[in-house]
Amino acid sequence: MATIAQTLENNARVKSLKKIAQTKWVGNIIHENMDKCLWAINFYSNNSGHYNPTATRIDGLTGWFMINQDGSIFCEARVIKEEEKQYKIEYMTNEAWNEFENLYCKFIEEI
Repeated sequence: MATIAQTLENNARVKSLKKIAQTKWVGNIIHENMDKCLWAINFYSNNSGHYNPTATRIDGLTGWFMINQDGSIFCEARVIKEEEKQYKIEYMTNEAWNEFENLYCKFIEEI
């Protein structure tokens, strides 16, 4: 299991993610295991895929979130275990991303 860096940015990300409604996550990409989901998310991100991605659960949030090499949370996507050998990748909708960014900025200013 990955360790999330204890930073102000990650704290603001978690607070912001907790405010995003469950209905604002969408996705239908299914893989047979967590590793394949993480590789897909990693290649989608700007991480370029040159390391072995890891994920963790965060108290109060649904699903698994990828942890970047520097310990930061990749918050645009999450993985949901549907059934045995069925893991679904979900991404925030555009509306959710806008809401997330506004909340993140608000929480960063408060810290």
